[in-house]
Amino acid sequence: MQEENRRLIDEALEFEPVKNTFRLAWEFIRLNKNFTLTAMSVFVVLNLFAMLPIISLIFSLFTAVFAIAIQMHVGRTLYTTKDIENYVDEVHTSRIDKILTSYVKTAFGVYLGWMIVIVLFVLIFSILGVTTGVFKEGMNESDVIRAFAGLGLPLTLVGLAFSYVQPLVHSNIVLANSLGEGFKAVFSFFTKDVWSSAMKKNYFVYMTKVGLLASLFLFLVGLMVVLFSMIPVIGGFSIILIFMGMYLFMVFMSIISMMARRMIEE
Repeated sequence: MQEENRRLIDEALEFEPVKNTFRLAWEFIRLNKNFTLTAMSVFVVLNLFAMLPIISLIFSLFTAVFAIAIQMHVGRTLYTTKDIENYVDEVHTSRIDKILTSYVKTAFGVYLGWMIVIVLFVLIFSILGVTTGVFKEGMNESDVIRAFAGLGLPLTLVGLAFSYVQPLVHSNIVLANSLGEGFKAVFSFFTKDVWSSAMKKNYFVYMTKVGLLASLFLFLVGLMVVLFSMIPVIGGFSIILIFMGMYLFMVFMSIISMMARRMIEE
């Protein structure tokens, strides 16, 4: 790679890419504490409102669009900055109002795309369930749950395949520049380019390592939530800890996605 085209992300990939992934994600969280606390608070509040029955749908939309916009900003900040000084400056100048102004339309397109993908998968598995006799007429709620449990293996395989290529799909989402591009980026999951890139050895090794560490992070967050929920006074706040952990995980996943993309571009 020519020296004039090198960016911070290239330096991060050159030496200890896994360690640098988590270091850069943590620096984004740590360097601008006001932004992190504000964004995390907004994310938590939106999720709490999304739990209320009457207004759950509209606030679920707000939560998803806000989360996607934040992830787009995090990913672009890493992907486009020239060096660590530029990265620090970009993090320090991060503002929620500017992020929403820049990315909310694209984020809404991404949201629409994911909704269609989810509906398609539900329809496909429902049709498979009916044609194979797993789902039958007159089934009650418990019967439906047991039927879905019977589809555990194919659902697990689909979930594993999605989680493996998701960073590449997410990187396409991060770099989308309009509602239409955001919508189309979601469906890159079904493209040959994404799957052929995911078959590269360096991508496999990187995703295996960061995947294990990400799983450990989720386990620790879950363990903390369980422990806090057992304490009578603060047990009710465990749901807030879950949403805080989700926000941190979003930042890490956005950094991981852009590192993975740049890795297969080389």
